[in-house]
Amino acid sequence: MTPCRVLTTKDAEAWRAALPTDTSIMGSLDFLRIQERQLGLSARLFVSEEEGFRVAYPFFLRPVPGPGAVSEWDISTPEYTGPFLTLSPPGATGLPPQERLLGDFGAYCQSQGIIAEFGHLHPWNEGVGLLDPSLVEVNREIVYVDLSMKEEDLWRLATPNCRRQVRQARRAGVIVRRAETRGDVLAFHHLHRRTMERRSAQEHYFLPPEYLLEVFETLPRNAFFLLAEHQGEVVAGGLYFQDATDVYWYLSAMDMDHSSVRPVNAYHYESIRQTALAGKKRMILGGFHREGDGIFRFKAGFSPLRVPFRTYKRIHDSDRYASLTAEWSRLNGGLLPASGFFPAYRAARSPEPPPGGVEAAQEAPREALSLRPR
Repeated sequence: MTPCRVLTTKDAEAWRAALPTDTSIMGSLDFLRIQERQLGLSARLFVSEEEGFRVAYPFFLRPVPGPGAVSEWDISTPEYTGPFLTLSPPGATGLPPQERLLGDFGAYCQSQGIIAEFGHLHPWNEGVGLLDPSLVEVNREIVYVDLSMKEEDLWRLATPNCRRQVRQARRAGVIVRRAETRGDVLAFHHLHRRTMERRSAQEHYFLPPEYLLEVFETLPRNAFFLLAEHQGEVVAGGLYFQDATDVYWYLSAMDMDHSSVRPVNAYHYESIRQTALAGKKRMILGGFHREGDGIFRFKAGFSPLRVPFRTYKRIHDSDRYASLTAEWSRLNGGLLPASGFFPAYRAARSPEPPPGGVEAAQEAPREALSLRPR
């Protein structure tokens, strides 16, 4: 058996064997195929198999901007992934030697002209321990819900204000249901597009309807849309992904003309209730755009639980990285890239404003609205 392989989404059987969907929906073959077909991303799965251990590391391969033919790359992982330990020899405890993955993956990156590696890490993925700890950074706190709790305890977990708004939605006659048809998905897409237009969002925040339809049609076990209806009209909705243990609140949209009946509170609390009953372990709600903003406060209304969200920043070609960053500075009038942005040479000239104003706090999650890896 070859110790290391790099799979594409054409290697369907091998990808599914190395990283099953129920281990990681975000790193799964079907999810990343959608990213490729609908968003133009290029997905890979690095697989290392030695001495009975198997490590699977999903990532997007991105061409580095520059003149001429593409010969340089950097990589970014899908959201909430990192390397996964998906097989261990009988009787083994813990992880394989850290140096093995670092060395194998580093050699691959050197051979392919990959300059930098950015990881968007899953808070509870033990395989993250295979990365160089000196390159792992705490980015922010994110909110999560412990779905193992009883329904009455989940209700009490929410703040009094959040519970009041859920009751307000119920009294107003808001009905929550799952999307069942393509028409339902297109109704959500219409809401999402209007939300992005109202927020004056940049182009890459707008999703094609085909993206959402493909999610609906190809991931029936691992994705669902919840819709909130008021007076016979779909007025809010959310997209959720799920694997064996975790649920991810991924997209949200709302018609502001119906904001007073709190449809987002209604459908999101129902998502918590339903996934808890289905036996899931946790729901990740995400964090904030700016510390302490209204989006974070809205999410925090559903749960007081927090976990650090970490990123991984590894430079594989330090000379080229420095050269590209210096060129970025020259093209931007001597400015320095925003502190902490990685890779620095991909920074915007000025920080990108969040797509929204005051109402964005009622339409969480924010950070998952952009599917483009950083």
